[in-house]
Amino acid sequence: MPIETMQAVQWALSQTYTDSLGYEYPVTKEDPIIVDLVRQYFNDHDIEYNTFSYGDLTPFLEQV
Repeated sequence: MPIETMQAVQWALSQTYTDSLGYEYPVTKEDPIIVDLVRQYFNDHDIEYNTFSYGDLTPFLEQV
């Protein structure tokens, strides 16, 4: 994982998402959407990364 992963996880946890009914929720450590948000952070900041899953983020989530 890139060295910026912790920053990406912290950023993802500061985001919200909207469900299909229009309700907005804060992202939590348990939300699978966190993987997409970390990818978005990497892409937005031109950070190269390999394929990863929620399990790869677990060590970082445990530190937050």
